[in-house]
Amino acid sequence: MKRTPFISHTTALTILAISIISLSACSEATNSAMTPVNANASSAGQNRTSSDHPPTFAKPDTTPFSPQTAPQSAQAVQNMVSIPAGTYTIGRNNGPAIEKPAHQVTLPAFKIDRTEVTNAAFAEYLNAMNIAVNKNFEGGYATRDDLPPESVRLIMEETRSSGLYPIIALDDPQARIGYQNGKFVVNEGYANHPVTESTWAGARAYCEWRGGHLPSEVEWEAAARGQDARLYPWGNSTPNSSRVFVSGRTGFTSEVGSRPAGASPFGALDMSGSEAEWTSSLLRPYPYNADDGRESADSLDDRVTRGGDYMYDANADTLTATHRNGFSNLPYRGHRHIGFRCAG
Repeated sequence: MKRTPFISHTTALTILAISIISLSACSEATNSAMTPVNANASSAGQNRTSSDHPPTFAKPDTTPFSPQTAPQSAQAVQNMVSIPAGTYTIGRNNGPAIEKPAHQVTLPAFKIDRTEVTNAAFAEYLNAMNIAVNKNFEGGYATRDDLPPESVRLIMEETRSSGLYPIIALDDPQARIGYQNGKFVVNEGYANHPVTESTWAGARAYCEWRGGHLPSEVEWEAAARGQDARLYPWGNSTPNSSRVFVSGRTGFTSEVGSRPAGASPFGALDMSGSEAEWTSSLLRPYPYNADDGRESADSLDDRVTRGGDYMYDANADTLTATHRNGFSNLPYRGHRHIGFRCAG
């Protein structure tokens, strides 16, 4: 499928962005693979040696969620937008095969985060887990020397063949959460940026700790697309830099909510560009059926990501509200271009 960029700065900047994207894609390929269109045969479980299902990260000493100990997360709950009960068009007939056929799904009313979960909010969850740490480290540079063995499996991914399935990969240079003076802290300047490098199970665990859940892909699409089957959250007009954040440079993210002109019909922000977003759904062909196993929490198979992103799926074809074949979405890995939001 031809992918036509929508951003037209100078020719020199375009060439620079393409070069950086190519280099970044090569680097990302060492960590994970392009998701196939038909994902019935998953690559997600090929290196999982410790379990036959995703971890839950349940720890008996985890501090329960409360506004007093997790004010950033509590504010996100307060700011959730309401999605009305109704019938929503999912998919489209004039797009890629993986988005066909367009079909109707009826949903009860629910809420979804106005923005993606931030580094500051996710750090609150890590602190609530009371994870043991031996010594300070900067965000993105955790090592085995910094952690006791029981903590390595929670916040490090190492190589793809390591067998680890962490909450978040704090050993990846694109992670922005470190550890200083007895608590997890966000690297300076990134508190209000979307959290990166969380695994699918880590995103799910955060939402459950907060009293919510990861949205299914149809909940996500309904919140992004509304009830008029629009192509993008803001309508059907071509994406531009006032509606969507893309940078084309690895690690160059933006604060959440920085493009209010790109809001969905219900007021959700950053549902196109910024970070791609984990959903609860397994990558399976349409039509969507919640009872066919695609919402199984026990499967190691690949999960759907939505919304395009700031560097890989960053053009008009992949920034749509129907795009569901995101780049590099292995669930047990952290990714520089994937974040999430919660529903409830």
